[in-house]
Amino acid sequence: MLLVCAVALIVGGIGAVRLHDAYTRQASALLRSTAIVTSQLLAPDLERQDKLALQEKVRALGRQMGYRITVIGPDSEGTILADSEADPAHMVGHRYRPEVITAYTMGEGWDIRVSDTVQTPLLYYARRIGAGDRPVYLRLAIHLDDLNASLRSFYISIAASAICCMMLAAIVSYYVARRQVLPIVEVTQFADAVARGHLDQRILRSGQGELATLAQSLNSMADSFSQLLSNAEKGQADLRAVLASMSEGVVATDASRRILLVNESATRLLQLPAEPAGKQVWEVIRNEQIIKAVDEVAASGQQRQFQYDPAPNQHFEATICPVTYGAATQRSPGLIIVVHDITQAMRYQDLRKEFVANVSHELRTPLTVIKGYIETLRDGAISDPRKRDEYLLTIERHANQLTNLVSDLLELSRLDSQSALPHRTSVDLVAICRRAAELLQPAIGAKGHTLTLQLPATTSPIVGNADYLERAIVNLVDNAVKYTPAGGKICIAVRMEPPHAVIEVSDSGIGIPKEDLPRIFERFYRVDRSRSREMGGTGLGLSIVKHVVQVHGGSIEIASEVNAGSRFRILLPLAEQI
Repeated sequence: MLLVCAVALIVGGIGAVRLHDAYTRQASALLRSTAIVTSQLLAPDLERQDKLALQEKVRALGRQMGYRITVIGPDSEGTILADSEADPAHMVGHRYRPEVITAYTMGEGWDIRVSDTVQTPLLYYARRIGAGDRPVYLRLAIHLDDLNASLRSFYISIAASAICCMMLAAIVSYYVARRQVLPIVEVTQFADAVARGHLDQRILRSGQGELATLAQSLNSMADSFSQLLSNAEKGQADLRAVLASMSEGVVATDASRRILLVNESATRLLQLPAEPAGKQVWEVIRNEQIIKAVDEVAASGQQRQFQYDPAPNQHFEATICPVTYGAATQRSPGLIIVVHDITQAMRYQDLRKEFVANVSHELRTPLTVIKGYIETLRDGAISDPRKRDEYLLTIERHANQLTNLVSDLLELSRLDSQSALPHRTSVDLVAICRRAAELLQPAIGAKGHTLTLQLPATTSPIVGNADYLERAIVNLVDNAVKYTPAGGKICIAVRMEPPHAVIEVSDSGIGIPKEDLPRIFERFYRVDRSRSREMGGTGLGLSIVKHVVQVHGGSIEIASEVNAGSRFRILLPLAEQI
């Protein structure tokens, strides 16, 4: 650290000095060339000895060049003839200023000091004009405030760099020191552990040298003690202490899959009963996936990792691996089950994976039912007319559900893949609502619902796809019919609320809980999954409605209360707004 600090200070100091020298040399060269030009410009006024004209020209040149220009007379006091920044009448003689003295003998002279007149640091250059005993001296000066500001900024940069270097040096020094001390600490900790009876610990150090030899000797000593005390000490106390501090659930079993160790996290995550040690895995763990995986790992000897969902909106990851523990002469194989709660991580997984999983789940149920009933029919139930008809109706109902699901998926796929709405024509919303009502009239009549149509005589034009809009309205009305008890009320209304046309479908049904409203348009999301499947729903109807409205450039709103009904409002832009 001291070396780094010293290098930083030396480099900074050298840089500051060189920067100052470079700036001074550049300014000096510029002052010399400027003084030559200035002396030529002032020569006529000096020859005429016109002090007023000389003062005016000096002030003008000073403003243009950005330098302080002073003309010093030839007398012994060095009377000021003209100055660009001060009144010559109030200035003392400059004959004995260092730069003027040097210019008297050498023809030109330099000096850096704080000006007595303007009280700022200046770089002075004086040049002798004319020959003989009474020469005139031209002095130019440049302010050094910019140089000082640059140096201050440079010093700050150097200080910041030095601090960063010190911090980096501290980190590296700590790492190096820790690396040197760590083997000794490891050996010390190992010796302390052995003294306390923790004979299962070992020093994992390879290589050559005294520490490596000492580590091997201590490991050999611990192995010898372990052989003598393996029947009395199994090391379970240490293992339980480690497991208790883990957030993951850990279950250890022996070769017969009898539980040896369980930590508190495993008891909580797997909902194990009190005192599970000594029992079989299948007695305390009720998850079929874990039991099946335990059998597979025990048979193959290969580690297995998988995910499972013990409850809605809860996701776990289980890792099951074979392990061998015990003394060198009495090793016994077993299993280690590690369970992680990955619910939070799963919530942020890609929506496409969730969509694929939902599709698989939705397809699996009707296919399983169809396959089961077909197998039942093949096993002899086909000869029973009553059961045959009942089973065939069930198969047909689930086949229809599959057909509806596939159709809805294809419809959603088409809506997702279309960048623009196809077949855009002028759409009559009143006619579409009437067709939707007529299409669902049998279902409405079967449940004794009262359907009310609030349709205006005329409407403003809407540009869109009539088939898509009719499908969206049919889906909303169909949901109203399904989830409204017999004898309920359903209303379809169309209103013009510029710049939108509003289609409203309301009912007096069971309503939707407030916590489910934000997710009601998600694919396969159902408030009551079992009831929705019984009614033949695919879980995609409202998602299709939302997509149809979006491709038309509109929006959809919902208001609902449990047991008080629901109201869906579709807002579509009028033709001139599209």
